[in-house]
Amino acid sequence: MVNLIHTIGLDNKDSNIRIEHLEKGVYQIDSAGKSTFIEVLEIDLETKMMRIRHQHTVYDLEFKNELDLVLDQMGIKRSTDKVNTDIKAPMPGKVIEIIVKEGDSVLKGDAILILEAMKMENVLKAESDCVIKKVRVSSTENVEKNQILIELNVN
Repeated sequence: MVNLIHTIGLDNKDSNIRIEHLEKGVYQIDSAGKSTFIEVLEIDLETKMMRIRHQHTVYDLEFKNELDLVLDQMGIKRSTDKVNTDIKAPMPGKVIEIIVKEGDSVLKGDAILILEAMKMENVLKAESDCVIKKVRVSSTENVEKNQILIELNVN
């Protein structure tokens, strides 16, 4: 989700905003007598993106400077394509089924593994065409968040 509606300029400084770091990734923001909390889930400096959680909703934030805006107006995109060479667990869970085996060729969007987390089955799919290099887990195995489940050779 990209929020194109609430666009703010950081040049418009508000000296009444106070941000306090509470614990790893958790911040309290006080402004105009109101207080709110956010959790920073992920930061990607290369793509200038940040994923946060605010009031049980996850938002993707994009930070652009004037050069980025000019490049966007000209239709020029900076090359920031990142190719994942691993399938990682997006959250703690239990491997229900491994759909592929080492040496299999898979296409972008193909199902690779089914992970049960929070009583829901999540199908992890290939983000690009690739070959399965190594399967590092087995069915019924419990896994942690960001644990590498499958290594890929990207075409």
